[in-house]
Amino acid sequence: MNKREALILAKAVAEECLGYRVRLLNRVITNIYDRALQPLGLKANQANILTMLSYVGQVSAADISRVLVMEKSTVSRTVDRMKKNGWITVEGHGDGPSQTITVTAQGRELMAATHALWKKAQKQTTELLGEEGVDAILKLYETVRASKSKR
Repeated sequence: MNKREALILAKAVAEECLGYRVRLLNRVITNIYDRALQPLGLKANQANILTMLSYVGQVSAADISRVLVMEKSTVSRTVDRMKKNGWITVEGHGDGPSQTITVTAQGRELMAATHALWKKAQKQTTELLGEEGVDAILKLYETVRASKSKR
């Protein structure tokens, strides 16, 4: 393949790739939430796990990975950091499904403290995307969730 042919292919991908656009949106939106939660020393992915644990009680790392669609290694690193910060406890032996992860009292206090900062990030994201953009994301989320539950 010569340079011109490679350029034509690269241009087509750059102009049409849905993956690129979704990843870009993800980074922009995640950065909004990360900056908002920074005063508490919390990242968006940690807040997602904290929210999940506060909502469902106790889970395994595999449950977190499956529900939040996170890589197992990412869950493992994030859970380790959260445990060191005292926000969660991990009980059981080994690394597998025998372990249960629960939120601590300190984690529940952090969850409460995040709410105002989360609302600020939510407002900023809504302003960035506009009502139409927010509606589109909610609709896409429901479509993907429904598709995932059929598998």
